[in-house]
Amino acid sequence: MPAETSFRNARIVLADEIIEGDLNVANGVIAAFDAGNSQVGEDFEGDFLVPGLVELHTDHLEGHYAPRPGVRWNAVAAVQAHDAQIAASGITTVFDCLRMGSEGTDGFAKGEMRELADAIDQAQREDRLRAEHFIHLRCEVSTPDVLSDFESFRAEGRVRLASLMDHAPGQRQFQTMGQYELYYKTKRGLSDEAFARYVAMRQEQSARFSAPHRKAIAEHCRANGVTLASHDDATLDHVGEALDDGVRLAEFPTSLDAAARVA
Repeated sequence: MPAETSFRNARIVLADEIIEGDLNVANGVIAAFDAGNSQVGEDFEGDFLVPGLVELHTDHLEGHYAPRPGVRWNAVAAVQAHDAQIAASGITTVFDCLRMGSEGTDGFAKGEMRELADAIDQAQREDRLRAEHFIHLRCEVSTPDVLSDFESFRAEGRVRLASLMDHAPGQRQFQTMGQYELYYKTKRGLSDEAFARYVAMRQEQSARFSAPHRKAIAEHCRANGVTLASHDDATLDHVGEALDDGVRLAEFPTSLDAAARVA
């Protein structure tokens, strides 16, 4: 973009109204906007001109990096493809989700999330990206390896958001076994025996690891200015736990009571 650019005849979306007029950009920053229609600048022909969107939670990068089970694309190429679609959607700032902790069926090997983070850094350094990229760590606190995965991101300056999640059966999003069976047994093609073993393993892990892992990650994030998000709050107790942890953002409350409490 040139040092100074003007747009005219646009419907400009502001915080609390939409005005018809002109907008001037200087050195990549909005310098001024006015109602009315001048004859200077690129004609928007009455189209909407909106601020760049901010995407806080997207797993979109994983699909480019691992398009099929067992297939891995070049990590930097995956980041670029992801970035191109993000920018084409009007998103100018994106928090790329990287999963911390393995549920045993996600198909990602240890270290792959670090590889993707390094690819984001490389692509940004080499000016390959259109959007601004930060990292959102999706921390599955009920898994035994979430802290070891988290360790390699403790000093990562691109991490700005971390969500505390527990997808074990009987928890939050999966409070009923019917929901859990549909997602894990049916979708992943597990036999009755394999599903029963998996459920027992995940419930034991949740009971053993969730509380201490949640506390350790929350303490680090509070001390280092990383915003904390809760995930799938279903009860008032979940909301209270989140507030005690210093959570600032509620992702996807799954009941009206929880949503009303965090509103």
